[in-house]
Amino acid sequence: MADEPKKEDEKKPEEHSSRFGVFLQKYATLLSSTVLGIAGLAATSIWQCRQSATTEQQAQAQQHIAEMQAENSWKIERADILSKNIATLASNAPDSAEQRYGVLLSLTRGNLLDPELAMSYALELGKDNAEYMVSVLATVPNKDYARIARAYTLSCMDKYGVSPNVDACNNDKLAPRSAALARLISDDTDATLGTSTPGPLVLLREERPVQLHIQRMVALFTPYLESLYEDRKWDAITKFEASSNGAKLVGALTLSAAHTGEFVTDMEAKQLKEFHDAHTKWLTAYLGGTSCDAECKSRTVSVLLSRFAEAQGSFDSSMREILDMPRPQSGLAVSFLHTRLLWCQVDDADLVALRDRVLVPAAVAVLGNAKADPNVRDGILGLLLLMPEPTADDPKAVAAWQAMIVAVDKAGETFAKAFRDHKATAAKQRQNPPPKFKSLNFCGAPAGGGSGMEPEHQDHT
Repeated sequence: MADEPKKEDEKKPEEHSSRFGVFLQKYATLLSSTVLGIAGLAATSIWQCRQSATTEQQAQAQQHIAEMQAENSWKIERADILSKNIATLASNAPDSAEQRYGVLLSLTRGNLLDPELAMSYALELGKDNAEYMVSVLATVPNKDYARIARAYTLSCMDKYGVSPNVDACNNDKLAPRSAALARLISDDTDATLGTSTPGPLVLLREERPVQLHIQRMVALFTPYLESLYEDRKWDAITKFEASSNGAKLVGALTLSAAHTGEFVTDMEAKQLKEFHDAHTKWLTAYLGGTSCDAECKSRTVSVLLSRFAEAQGSFDSSMREILDMPRPQSGLAVSFLHTRLLWCQVDDADLVALRDRVLVPAAVAVLGNAKADPNVRDGILGLLLLMPEPTADDPKAVAAWQAMIVAVDKAGETFAKAFRDHKATAAKQRQNPPPKFKSLNFCGAPAGGGSGMEPEHQDHT
């Protein structure tokens, strides 16, 4: 009897095991169906996903094919449109300007022309009608401003500040186009200043190219900067000049000469004086610094000389700074000044201002300094001997000139004789210039050459 409980306990695991076995045996079909169902659902889901991916790929491929077909069809259609109008665009006849303008404007607005090609045709059209050119260029996206700058042709007024009636300044057919391009630069600069779009200021981003083409850069941006000055938009001027050193240089050269001569209050007069003094100080320091080499100085002197009287003294210290430098630094600039003065490529007002405010005082100072560099002295006197003597109606200038002559005589008879001989030699050269300078010899030429510039642009340059 004592062994019976033990036997019952030994049967319990077997009973439990047998129950699970019985369950498996009893519900084997249900379990197999469940497992197969789950596997079927998984397989179906995988198949559906793959089918969906395949369908999506096929749809993308069909869309790409449709886009390619549409693009090819558009290229064919565009080529057909261009082929029908290319003869009109390629025409150079002046009487075809209006027709070319209509075709070019339509093609540009319809985005049928590449921007580079549109600019080429527009600049060519500008030779016959500057206003048509500007109208087309206004619709060209992402304009190449470097190309616009290259298309700007410097007139005699831009180069010399004077436009006499000589062959070099006559029949300047591209002058109206250049004036229109300057207006375009002005409009686009005004629209993009202070925004993330660089616009025409991209031309002034690199300092060295600005130095090498300083006359062109000043001519291009003068209308815009003078309009800011006349409207007293000081914040806009600050933004412009802060964009780069090149912009600061162009601003200093342009705004230092931007004296409108209007009547102003004492407070505004003080503000304008501070404005011009700041630009004069910066420009003088820049020309005396290392970032402006000898070539930079010589090219900048061209701008100073062409607007010297207009600057009303703002350029005096800058010019004097260059003349007093050792010849390795200022030799090119002095040689350039000598050429301009020798062939009379200077306006009378600029000539008198340079003589009375810079050269005569510089000559007296260098002659009175026994330790002065002989090369510096000779350079200053070499420029001065090309100057006309003051007339009797300006007694102050006459007195200063006589004081300079006395200083020359005190330097010694040999020196005085050499000075007078060089002056006589210069007079003979002007009467019989070398062949390459005959067309550029403005001495004795009647004023009022046909520069072709619009009055507004002439005032600005």
